[in-house]
Amino acid sequence: MSTMINEKIIRNEEKVFHTPLINGLDKVEEVLYKAISDSHGNTRKICTNLISSGGKRIRPALVLCTSQCFSELKEKAIQTAVAYELIHMASLVHDDIIDASTTRRNRPTVNAQMGNQVSVLVGDYLFAKAFEILSSNTLIESMNLVVEAIAQMCDGEVVQAANKFNLYQGIDDYYQRIYKKTGILIAACCQAGAIIGGADEKEVECLKMYGKNLGYAFQIIDDILDFTGTEEILGKPVGNDLKDGNITLPILKLIQQKEYRLWLQKVFNEGGITLDKHHQILRLLKDSYALEDAYQEAVLCVKTAKEALRPIKDSDSKRILQEIADKVLKRKN
Repeated sequence: MSTMINEKIIRNEEKVFHTPLINGLDKVEEVLYKAISDSHGNTRKICTNLISSGGKRIRPALVLCTSQCFSELKEKAIQTAVAYELIHMASLVHDDIIDASTTRRNRPTVNAQMGNQVSVLVGDYLFAKAFEILSSNTLIESMNLVVEAIAQMCDGEVVQAANKFNLYQGIDDYYQRIYKKTGILIAACCQAGAIIGGADEKEVECLKMYGKNLGYAFQIIDDILDFTGTEEILGKPVGNDLKDGNITLPILKLIQQKEYRLWLQKVFNEGGITLDKHHQILRLLKDSYALEDAYQEAVLCVKTAKEALRPIKDSDSKRILQEIADKVLKRKN
């Protein structure tokens, strides 16, 4: 199979993340624009800007790569990759409304530019186009997987909202939440690609486990970067999770020590996370090794993801899946 494994650098303003150039990924870009070609006016303009904003395309890359672990590139893999990327884009548009975010990928969010009403409708439009692609190509299994993923993603957001500022949730709760918010769609990408490629039931399960643990690692690193990253590289403000009351793994590691939990609860009660308090928390996270402990959990998740690939026959595509997992630990945005 003619999988290309030279590296493509996906950029915002700076070099931030490398992903392999996978056979078919250029076609996905073409079909993404084609998918919105029947839109008009602001809808067309907004959707075009979203597609061209420099996303990593990890989800379509996973669909294509898992499919090509078992067969030559198929049109159904490209269509599924496009649909899943549209769903991811739609979820980001809706997330920005929920979080009242003003920037993403160093650009103003749709809600910041056009307001929440337009943002909701644009997100819904992208969802509709994704399901149109899956339906018109009779991609029933891909559709079933992503329907379940969307339901769980919504449930994850509700669970997160119900647990804002809750310093008595556990690490198991965190993993359940991030699987719903991030891991399940990544796992669905891997399952769908494998099914299209002709994998058997056990191989599909292996790819699901790979995607699940890759999603864990990706979200953990994301949560670490919210404390250690910069707005210029991340393309969005840093420190928002804790300000909004979202308790992520670094904080859960920190508050395993009771005195820090009591101190942070007092901070919440006395007016929230000021800039000075944010710097204090960052220093505590470093001094207590909470950030390092969280990073080591991401390392373990990557190791588990790669181990899940062992039963899959060796190929360029399998090697790229391993490479993607390793690169999650090195990402800067």
